[in-house]
Amino acid sequence: MEVEHEHCGTEIREIVFIRHGTTSWNVEKRYLGHTDIGLLPDAEREMAPLRESISAITWDVLYCSDLLRCRQTMERIAPAQAEQAQLDPRLREIDFGQWEGLTYDELKDNPHYRDWIDAPQDVTPPGGEPWQAFAARIDTFLKECLLSASPARYFGKNPAPAIAVVTHGGVIRYAISRLIPELGFWDTQVIPGQAIKVRLEKSENSWVSSRVSFP
Repeated sequence: MEVEHEHCGTEIREIVFIRHGTTSWNVEKRYLGHTDIGLLPDAEREMAPLRESISAITWDVLYCSDLLRCRQTMERIAPAQAEQAQLDPRLREIDFGQWEGLTYDELKDNPHYRDWIDAPQDVTPPGGEPWQAFAARIDTFLKECLLSASPARYFGKNPAPAIAVVTHGGVIRYAISRLIPELGFWDTQVIPGQAIKVRLEKSENSWVSSRVSFP
């Protein structure tokens, strides 16, 4: 995804996408979109390795889905800066509608569900969010907050602005597929509590993205 950069500013940005920690529905393999449940009781232990790996980073800006599981993750991995996080509903997972809380085994005999599995961009769960709406809100976030943001948005503590985005698995997969066009949606595997770093480098009037190892 190459977006024209309309402001003068930093030539390089480093974005760390962080998937929220584990919930009970993740363990039970239930579809979890907009349903607002929190992390498991042992979240502090689960998030400890990630918290340690990023403890030396002073984030220039932090974005976070407004859902509870992401806010709790932010509080555990960056407690000193969590209050500075900008909560953004555009970073929510896709809404699975009437399929929220259900499992594959509970849905596998439903023809509508089978159609959705085969073509999620063309089929919408009953009462759920169309793929086009999901994609549009994330595209808007990427352009406004990561690619076309004014340098004044950043605190300026790092040579290359360090940006954290605490969000959901589907959002991370989609965002990386847009930032790195050679990667498809399913090419990025992200487990709860995992972080993936993407480096953005300005080339003339557009940004070129690459995934780098993390931490």
